[in-house]
Amino acid sequence: MLDFFRAVPKKRKVIIRRSYGIIFRNPAPTQRIIFYFANLVLGLSLGYLIFLYYPLLDAIYRYKTAKPETKTEVIDTQLQNTDKYMIQIPKIMAISEIVAGISPYDQSEYKKVLKNDVVAQAKGSYPPGSGKGKTNYIFAHSTRQGLDMVAKNAVFYLLGELQAGDKIFISYGGNDFTYRVMRKMIVSAKEISYLNYSDPERETLILQTCWPIGTDWQRLIVLAELI
Repeated sequence: MLDFFRAVPKKRKVIIRRSYGIIFRNPAPTQRIIFYFANLVLGLSLGYLIFLYYPLLDAIYRYKTAKPETKTEVIDTQLQNTDKYMIQIPKIMAISEIVAGISPYDQSEYKKVLKNDVVAQAKGSYPPGSGKGKTNYIFAHSTRQGLDMVAKNAVFYLLGELQAGDKIFISYGGNDFTYRVMRKMIVSAKEISYLNYSDPERETLILQTCWPIGTDWQRLIVLAELI
């Protein structure tokens, strides 16, 4: 039976206002030290990351904002017919000196060379103009050399942008050689069969870098032929 005399409270909507304020009003000296130290560490970390990745970010920015015709011409015509051993890749606006006779298996050897912002020709591979069946193997950027290599060796960072048909120019011994990209592939870091690649029908060029950028999980291989 219903009790008509029982008082039933009226439902009311209560609005709870959230109050915002500082974490602490009067921090203790220890809290102040921790706060300032944490901000200092954060600032230094951000500064180091900017320093570390600036060359990469700069390369990406220049590539994305460059005019199409810039990516189809030789970057620096003054380096044509030079006695220096140089590589130019207009598509990714890369240019670098090549240091020959560097072992890709000797970390101390290639680390010493690549820190100078150059690329290396693997010991045992053949220079341009060696003839059919010969392969020139050039590599750069290996994260096994430490984080500072990101800032000091950004030559091949955009190698993944190359497509079949793109041109690669190499100057060697006062002569100019033009290569055309045939294909690219991503292989395991343990895969080394491409180091002994050769094609009896053509002279080939292999460019190699670590992949993805900033890791050494895999290898990006670009295969090109002399034309």
